[in-house]
Amino acid sequence: MEKVINMIKKYENIFVIILLFVSLIGVSFYVSLEANDELWNFQNVYKMYNGYQIYQDANVICTPLFFYLGNLLFNIFGANFFVFRIYNILIFVCYYFMIYKILRLLKVNMKISLGCILVLLIFGNYSLVRVMANYNSLAVVFCLLGIYFLIKSQIKMNNKNILIQSIICFLIILTKQNIGLFYLIALVCTLIIKYKRESIKSIFKICLILIIFSIVFILFLHFQGILDGFINYAILGISDFASSNVSVNLLYIFIGITILISDLACSVFFLKQKKIQITNEEKDNLIVLNCFSIILFLLIYPIMNISHFLLSIPTAIILFLYICSIIIKKSAIKLNKISKAISVILSILIIYNLYTNTNILFWWIKVVSNERYYYEYNSPYFGTIISEDLYKNIEIVTKYIKEENKKGNNVIVFSSKASLYMVPLKQSNSFYDLPFNGNFGKLTEEDIVNDLKNKKNTLILLVKDEENMEWQENKEIVKKLKEELESIGTIEEFEVLKP
Repeated sequence: MEKVINMIKKYENIFVIILLFVSLIGVSFYVSLEANDELWNFQNVYKMYNGYQIYQDANVICTPLFFYLGNLLFNIFGANFFVFRIYNILIFVCYYFMIYKILRLLKVNMKISLGCILVLLIFGNYSLVRVMANYNSLAVVFCLLGIYFLIKSQIKMNNKNILIQSIICFLIILTKQNIGLFYLIALVCTLIIKYKRESIKSIFKICLILIIFSIVFILFLHFQGILDGFINYAILGISDFASSNVSVNLLYIFIGITILISDLACSVFFLKQKKIQITNEEKDNLIVLNCFSIILFLLIYPIMNISHFLLSIPTAIILFLYICSIIIKKSAIKLNKISKAISVILSILIIYNLYTNTNILFWWIKVVSNERYYYEYNSPYFGTIISEDLYKNIEIVTKYIKEENKKGNNVIVFSSKASLYMVPLKQSNSFYDLPFNGNFGKLTEEDIVNDLKNKKNTLILLVKDEENMEWQENKEIVKKLKEELESIGTIEEFEVLKP
């Protein structure tokens, strides 16, 4: 056992990365195809792969780095759900590994650090991982990377560290603009608390570099011909999205605020209490972690579900464990006394993760290797699990759309389910493929209704039963369309309307 432990310590990073990869592979692959975040993000990347333009043919409401990286993977390995889920695994290996690296940088015990990331991974039956590849998780990976370098540099703002922080901040902005803003605010707060007036010079340099990077980015969008679309969806439409898609879960808010208050209270106690002599390095670490944990908790808004909660809380969890490690060190508590219990818990977590993922992975392999599996590797849906009913539904609706296309009619599926059909057809109806509140840019409900009413050689598919619509869909538009357009039949769960 000692040899095994020594081997793990010698190759600690490699061991953790392999463990994370194995702990993610099964739960990432064995996921059923549904009209959800994974499909909508996949569709936007797949549109780019098929030659469509982001912000023109895809109503993406955030900055584009996630989608460009996804398109790069598609061009290298092929465009399907298998590759997209590899993308998910890579993101979350980085996500949990960065949490681990920050904990180890803070000198938190290896077993406790490992146990922490495994608990976060398992929490809610792998809820965060099962959201699949998305721009929020990628942006938080960059946030954690920035926090790691900030702690490692002990907040020393020489030119090298200013450049590093500026680059990381810009990468976050390129991935999700509001998260980049939160990161910049937290960084500025950290520097002001640490250096007060002396921080102005460093803050100015960081902002100047970000402005230069932003000008280059704007010029890139301009020469790509998508600047107007970017402004429309990612800037003008973002406030509407935030106000129209609020979903409140008081339990997650309560848990998050409780952790933040506890962390802050303990930190203030350590910083103010002279009897407890903490080092300058520990003071700096407390400042960094408090600033970022408080500001990044804003990520929970506006959709306050379990995945947004888990993305908003890792820095606060890191701070909590760091405070516990300081308490243990100052009170001279020896971890040896509870080392066996920690080892047992850690072993259970590792075994559970490995057992669960290897089992699920074998099930997935059995499904996709079966001769009755519906898709080949060159199909966009290869790699996903699909029910027989949904497969038949997609076949019927896509066949109907193809037949109408031959007659010279364009078909708009004005529903969150549009992606299910547009993906295999490799077609795009721009923002109509995801008609959510806040996804229409500067267009009003009246603008959209009038646009659809005036379309020629077009059929519009609307979900017949309002109860089957996603909560983010604009039901007022659907209601007006049903009142003002002619119904000419039905296909599956859709009513067919003609302007």
